[in-house]
Amino acid sequence: MTSHKRYTVRYRDANSTSLERCYYASDAYEARVLAMESVRYIHDHPHAIDLIRCESQQWLQRVA
Repeated sequence: MTSHKRYTVRYRDANSTSLERCYYASDAYEARVLAMESVRYIHDHPHAIDLIRCESQQWLQRVA
């Protein structure tokens, strides 16, 4: 079983507003699929995604 990492998926909605959602996934592709399953707009407009970023543990420790 692979370990899951936290991914931020950023997309633009119909009004060009930038929105973000976080998912725990094994890779960026899985994070994209999860976003498409949970957000209807992304499902209908998959090219609205403009960033999928893995939030590394080192970055999270610097924030805390």
